[in-house]
Amino acid sequence: MREKSSVDYTTKPQRPSSNNIAILSRFIPFVFKYKGQLSLGLLSLALAAISVLGVGLGLRNLVDQAFSHESSSALNQAILFLLISVVVMAVASFGRTYFISWLGEKVMSDIREKIHDHLLKLDVGYFETVRPGEIISRLTVDTTLIQILIGNSVALAIRNLLLFIGGVAMMLTMSMRLSALSLLIIPLVILPLLAFGKRVKAASRITQDAVADLSGYLEESLMSIRTCHAFQRETQDLNLFKAASTRAFLRSNQYLLNRSWLTFLVMTFVFIGVSGLLWIGGQDVLKGNLSAGQLTSFLFYALTAAGSIASFSEIYADIQRASGAAERLVEILETSPKIQSPHTPRALPNQPRGTIALHNVCFSYPGHPGKDVLRDVTLSIAPGEKVALVGPSGSGKSTILSLLLRFYDATAGSIYVDGVDIKETSLSVLRSRFGIVPQDPMIFSGTLYENIVYARPSASETEVWNALEAAHLMDVIQGLPQGLHTQLGVKGVRLSGGQKQRLALARVFLRDAPILLLDEATSSLDAQSEALIQESLKTLMMKKTTLVVAHRLATVLKSDKIIVLNQGCVDAVGTHAELIAEDGLYRKLAMLQFMDSLNIPDNSKVQKALWA
Repeated sequence: MREKSSVDYTTKPQRPSSNNIAILSRFIPFVFKYKGQLSLGLLSLALAAISVLGVGLGLRNLVDQAFSHESSSALNQAILFLLISVVVMAVASFGRTYFISWLGEKVMSDIREKIHDHLLKLDVGYFETVRPGEIISRLTVDTTLIQILIGNSVALAIRNLLLFIGGVAMMLTMSMRLSALSLLIIPLVILPLLAFGKRVKAASRITQDAVADLSGYLEESLMSIRTCHAFQRETQDLNLFKAASTRAFLRSNQYLLNRSWLTFLVMTFVFIGVSGLLWIGGQDVLKGNLSAGQLTSFLFYALTAAGSIASFSEIYADIQRASGAAERLVEILETSPKIQSPHTPRALPNQPRGTIALHNVCFSYPGHPGKDVLRDVTLSIAPGEKVALVGPSGSGKSTILSLLLRFYDATAGSIYVDGVDIKETSLSVLRSRFGIVPQDPMIFSGTLYENIVYARPSASETEVWNALEAAHLMDVIQGLPQGLHTQLGVKGVRLSGGQKQRLALARVFLRDAPILLLDEATSSLDAQSEALIQESLKTLMMKKTTLVVAHRLATVLKSDKIIVLNQGCVDAVGTHAELIAEDGLYRKLAMLQFMDSLNIPDNSKVQKALWA
């Protein structure tokens, strides 16, 4: 795995920041989709708050009626009242915990589905600028922070608000003077919130970015484990991971420090204030202005209200952290795909012909806008024609395939499929006309069967078996423990490189699209397997337009037309015989790349290669 430079961690694109929690309102519609659970959760919150307030009245009766009057019946009534309050509190707490937590989990699931759906609509260029590990971090860590806010913090905030309002109301009924003094505590709570709130949010955002960096590094490290072992990079990679982990820890520690200071200051000021109330209230009891039961009840409500206010520091920190996560999630949702279907797409012909035309096409990748990969490329491919694209590495061969599939849009010029500009038709309809075998086929971690029907989920079992047989995968199936339903592991680790390419070919057989795009489709096959696949491809390509990126002579020789690309331009077009007769780039490539395939003795390689 490559060694990280400091640039990877310091030159990140600036994300929009928010000075308030308004950005969280973007996720309110996800909550109101489930009005039943929300209503039951809020009802449980209200009952829990009322039952807590009822405990204060029970304590007042216990002290003033039962203890002061030494009444057994009053004691029984006070205890019964307290028991009923506790039972209601327990039932309500169960409802609050279940329904609100369910709501948080469901909203988190919906947000993840929404973002994943949006990610699937983004163009390929987006994923060239954002590390997969960071996207995964946003889908997991950031959505979890939203879930904690909805399923826990907001519920606690509502409950504590109810307790604060109810507690203050009950305090006012007992002593206006003590109540007025207790309200002086509130500014002592608000000041730390204002002072440390922004610091907590900023530190939270930096922490989340550091975790995303760490996630991205870890993903890259594990995906390149074979390279790591092969080059004996274990120690260096361990040190690099330690450095990234230390950065994440230090940034997280800064967040924790600010949050801890916030909690410390709020709790200290609150309980200093409560201690003052206890001293003043005790003086009133001694003077006979207040009963012992009233003071006990007043202190209970004062502690309840103060505790509610104190907990807002924790809740506020959660809100700040969730708002930082929301910014990162909203950033994805607000990213518009650059490649989209037109609002009124033009229909492709019902009967596919398989014609392809490029007119003065120029293209440069989004990451290198000033570097043209293709320059004024013009070519046409007739229905059923077999065309090979050859040229040095970086000449634009695979780029043409990507443009045909509209993974990117040409920066200039036009591309037509069956006479229709591909920018004017639906993306799904356009891509349904193509079957592609990439040089490095993607094998998913499901079963062999699931990997094949990925190309066409509606395929029948007979069609699947026909595709397997056409791709010469029957021997592979027989060697797998569960046959067609064997789990292939991450990236198809149970298959060899050649078997992976045969699986990719089976997908193309199953898809049965009118245009085939073969990007070094047989590059990982041994000679025997390649001979079998070439025979299968011959049958498959019989009535299809085929565009082949190839370096192997056998594939080029069978092409109806060869297009030679050089530095993004069309250098020559013709058959093998025509091009080999010219003293051009193709002839040089044939000498360099194809002589080994011909297995010619050294003393006659050049002459026989040129005229093969």
